[in-house]
Amino acid sequence: MMGFLKALKAHPTGFWFIFWGELAERAAYYGMRAILALFLSDVMLFDKGKSGMVASFFSAGCYLLCLAGGYVSDKYFGKFWTIILFAVPYLVGYPLLGFSTHSSEFILYIALVLLAVGSGVIKPNLSPLMGSMYNDKPEELRSQAFSWFYAAINLGAGVTSLAMPWIRTNYGFMSAFLCTAGLMAVALFVFFIGKRYYPMQEVAMTFGKKTSEQTRTCAEKKADRAVMLRLAGIFTVIVFFWSIYDQTMSTWIFFAQERMELYGFDPDQFQALNPWLIVALTPIFNPMWGWLGIKKATSKMMIGYILTTACMGIMALAGFLAFDHKVTVMWLVAAYVVVTLAELCISVVGLELAFTEAPKHMKSQVTSVFLFTVFVGDILAGLLASIYPKMTPGVYFGFLTAMMVAVSFAFYGVAKNFERQKAALKIEVAMT
Repeated sequence: MMGFLKALKAHPTGFWFIFWGELAERAAYYGMRAILALFLSDVMLFDKGKSGMVASFFSAGCYLLCLAGGYVSDKYFGKFWTIILFAVPYLVGYPLLGFSTHSSEFILYIALVLLAVGSGVIKPNLSPLMGSMYNDKPEELRSQAFSWFYAAINLGAGVTSLAMPWIRTNYGFMSAFLCTAGLMAVALFVFFIGKRYYPMQEVAMTFGKKTSEQTRTCAEKKADRAVMLRLAGIFTVIVFFWSIYDQTMSTWIFFAQERMELYGFDPDQFQALNPWLIVALTPIFNPMWGWLGIKKATSKMMIGYILTTACMGIMALAGFLAFDHKVTVMWLVAAYVVVTLAELCISVVGLELAFTEAPKHMKSQVTSVFLFTVFVGDILAGLLASIYPKMTPGVYFGFLTAMMVAVSFAFYGVAKNFERQKAALKIEVAMT
């Protein structure tokens, strides 16, 4: 216990404002997302294919706008003020969503745009703002901060993924969306009052003025491009992981609703398994890599791709077994356990990799490119979800399993090339 308390005190004060603010912001977002697919089908009267596609495209829009978030932060407002300013449309979008009905589809899309702008622009600035506090701290402490930051995301998501479906069932969709608005207001307040604990350079507005860090020589610009090229292969393959992960908010829900014995639970409540598992597993995951002697980020991510393939194999088997009768929801539970392990290997490790590999003056922009992979993955997930009604679940999930087998082999090749280029760069730097 004393060691744990010592570890808590080792983190900068500003970290805790980011931690609790991010917890509240993600609680709002994932609480809304947990009920979005059923809101689209039950209130907006979209068919299941369209509901899954709209939900996935909305999520994709959030991550597309991460590119804008990285740019306006590094060029104009700084990380802190970008977060504060773009929290406003974010806050407005939640209650506006509740006013949407089948006869007011226009309001629905306005609300989703506001939510996407707020979430997307804010997201690439939170982890770099946090990471900038660890420039003079041990690497192990920074890795722990990224893990706990990710745990905060999922603790918030875990609470509201359970709570919002219950509120929706008992008090209606409007009440649930007002609750998410309240959580976003709390997040904005916490982010703001932590201002004096953040690094000054991250709080200042630049409005396009070049700093000494942004004035780059040709050689330095060439080195920056080399970093981005090394990361490009890693980021490209991650797209396919997100296309699988995003099935949890659409096709997995519909499959559970139609083909599984739920034992009194709502089908959308099972989304809460993922964040709660992340919260439970995070404290052991960082030391686990040390126990296993695995240090390379790419090796950790490779394990993630193997687990993602296994996850879809479980869903495919459940789909074939459910051809003419319902199957137990424990198949879904097993799939959630495996995909969560994969997420810890790919997403958490990938987020830290983006931060550590990025040039100092491009932390938000490189993070936004990493998050952009979620956008592309969500687009692919939406396209895949649109064909789900045209196939049996077994065939659909079997196809995704085969896709992940090919992706795993592709990542193996990309990872070997990444490590080879990284080693060559170290030799080049040592010789100069």
